Amino acid sequence: MGAKRVRLVSMLAAGGALLLVLASCYIPDKFRAELQFSRYGEYRMTFDGEIMYAPMMHDYAEGKITPEEEPERLEIIRRDLVRDPAVKSIESLGKGHFKVHYVREGALGPNQLIALFRRDAALIRMKSMPDGRIFIAANGIKPSDSETMAKFGLGMSGEFRITTDANVVAHNAGEVRPFGAYQVYIWKIDNPLSPMPHMAILRDIDPARIPQ
Repeated sequence: MGAKRVRLVSMLAAGGALLLVLASCYIPDKFRAELQFSRYGEYRMTFDGEIMYAPMMHDYAEGKITPEEEPERLEIIRRDLVRDPAVKSIESLGKGHFKVHYVREGALGPNQLIALFRRDAALIRMKSMPDGRIFIAANGIKPSDSETMAKFGLGMSGEFRITTDANVVAHNAGEVRPFGAYQVYIWKIDNPLSPMPHMAILRDIDPARIPQ
């Protein structure tokens, strides 16, 4: 690997680390998520599965929620989630659990942060930089959340895929499969301690957007 590429990968890794230090208030389980991402920055993100609201999980563990309070607390969380038009359907499963169908598509700008659900409670973040770097990262689980999940007998399992024709320069996918002109990067999440997905991309210039 040449010195120039080593410096580039180091820059990409440093930028991606900024996304990985954050943890989400929402914990996914029994999910299948996919990000379709083009070399020019167009994307389509889908999520089908369950999510748990971590603060409410802790409140249950500490006996701070009564059966009478639960419906109101769940409705507050539901209203917060449906503010995002990408949440196409949501069903309360009780005790801070929700079944969610999420679809979002668009184009990542030259300097933009996009999050699955909300920026302050994101499961997945996409961050673009003016120099063409793009970072995609899933948030990890706080150790305290992992301990509480173990007490309740809760798990965290699912699969996340990124299908792309982009110039991927770093990733930690467990499997990569060819799919025509694309590559499919696959992460199997078996428990809260599984490595969280991350990827670094160099964006191509879209010829359709070059002034004539």
